[in-house]
Amino acid sequence: MSTMRESADVPAWPVYALTVHDDGRVLASGPLIETSGHPTRAAAIEVVAEAAGRLGRSVRATASEPDGAVWPLIVSPDGEVSEVKSGRPRAAAPKKRAEKRREKRQEKDRGRRAAKGAAKEGSAAAPRPGAPEGGEAYAEALAQVTGHLDAGRTDEAQALATQLDTQVAGVLGVSHPVALGVREVRARATAEAGDPVAGIQLYRDVAERWHYRGDAEQAEAVAGRAEKLWTGITDVERALSAGVAVVRMRNQIPGEGGAALASVLAHREQLLRTPATEAAPDATPATAAPVTDAGTPKGTEAVAGRGAAAGAQVPEPPVAVSSAPRSSRPRPRTAPSWERPAVNARKAG
Repeated sequence: MSTMRESADVPAWPVYALTVHDDGRVLASGPLIETSGHPTRAAAIEVVAEAAGRLGRSVRATASEPDGAVWPLIVSPDGEVSEVKSGRPRAAAPKKRAEKRREKRQEKDRGRRAAKGAAKEGSAAAPRPGAPEGGEAYAEALAQVTGHLDAGRTDEAQALATQLDTQVAGVLGVSHPVALGVREVRARATAEAGDPVAGIQLYRDVAERWHYRGDAEQAEAVAGRAEKLWTGITDVERALSAGVAVVRMRNQIPGEGGAALASVLAHREQLLRTPATEAAPDATPATAAPVTDAGTPKGTEAVAGRGAAAGAQVPEPPVAVSSAPRSSRPRPRTAPSWERPAVNARKAG
């Protein structure tokens, strides 16, 4: 039996979907689990509870009833189900066919109006007057961006790609397939222009929008590009900053069997254990004294000579010791509890 519970202490993601059919079967889906059907609600909750056990904490879920009602739930690793203390279930009225047809007509009308306005403005990133609607209208501008990138003109490529992304999103919508393709090119241009963190955030946006559109193949392809760019960042602080977007993305697009999500969490854990000074590429090397032809540092020949003549030993140079207090020396970072490797609380208990 479920109870009421406050949800402030449970992170907003991941969220698992439990879709109840008329015959009582329940379809369970979400990160770290395979989409599968179950004969009863209890069997579906058991699968979500196992995923919660791997994360070591409670997780959110939404139960969609056949009548359209949606119940926000919290599922603990031991299988306890609590209703989120929000009052009544949300109504989830599906879109009607007439609404979908109206949206398509409005989308086409926006494209026609934007094409006419772009022809008047004469923008370099605008489609040619009379060009067909869709990706063909922006092919020439995309070719210009690619040409700049191939020639090493990354700043020009980034500026043009940003302008093109803004225009296409305004014409077709931010989640239109053509707009997503343009934004992916912008992500590449932004990264090659020297801002990999912003490039990763753009890749993440594209991947999640493909995921919401139901195109798992495209979502995984773009998510892989974002992850590859992230693992190539050698600066620890920048990598940790970009890792926030990557972890969020992989919680929604975890890869086959959750392998991609597990890999991302492991890489982030490694970054958290790495002191920032070990990976800083711009550390200033110590200045060495000039060396004579005989291999002896200049300035020490006279001292060595006097010491040898007097039969005295020449003292060795002092060893540099950090004057920083012990508390200010870099220490390995401690990962927040939700980022630590998943623990199966069900088996551990």
